[in-house]
Amino acid sequence: MKRFITVRMWEETKDKLEQVRIDKSMKERRIISLAQVIDELVDEYLMKQK
Repeated sequence: MKRFITVRMWEETKDKLEQVRIDKSMKERRIISLAQVIDELVDEYLMKQK
C-alpha cells in the first residue's frame, strides 16, 4: 500500500512539473529539461526562505 501511494504521488507531481516545464519553455522560447525545471524551482524556493 505504501509503495502504491508513493508511486501515485510521484505520477501526480511529475505531471504538474511537466506542465510547469512546458509553460516555462513556451514563455522563454527555449527547450528546458525536467531536471532543470526542478533545479530552478528549488532555487526559487530556497531564495524565498532566506
